[in-house]
Amino acid sequence: RAILFDNDSRIALVYEHKYNHYKLPGGNVEVGESLEQTVRREIKEEVGANITDIYYLGVVQSHLSAYNEDCNQHYFTAHVYGTIGKSAWIDEEELHGCSIVWCDNLQQAIKLVQSGTSKEYVHLFERARELAGLKAAISKNK
Repeated sequence: RAILFDNDSRIALVYEHKYNHYKLPGGNVEVGESLEQTVRREIKEEVGANITDIYYLGVVQSHLSAYNEDCNQHYFTAHVYGTIGKSAWIDEEELHGCSIVWCDNLQQAIKLVQSGTSKEYVHLFERARELAGLKAAISKNK
């Protein structure tokens, strides 16, 4: 997942309209990909942007007991490089009404993530871990 800054220092969030849920752009590692390759690909797909200045913040580990699944989410900061194109959402993201929203600063991004009202099991974990990633970015920038 990436705390992605555009040329105006705004931060990108993915908004799932169907669930009123905000999260950072990013996704799963594909076979043979490095973490950096994954974040580059996911940002290109979800935001339509190339990125530069990639900095690894850390990992948030969780266990989703309902699925008996361990989950590691790696967090990066990055900056948009060049122009921003169109998002290339997968079918599930289209059904959820995903779109990119831009926040003026990290504090606004935190407030939006906190404002999500989804009670979906996975979203509860996502909300907590996204907040941890955003707070790590604030600590890095102090």
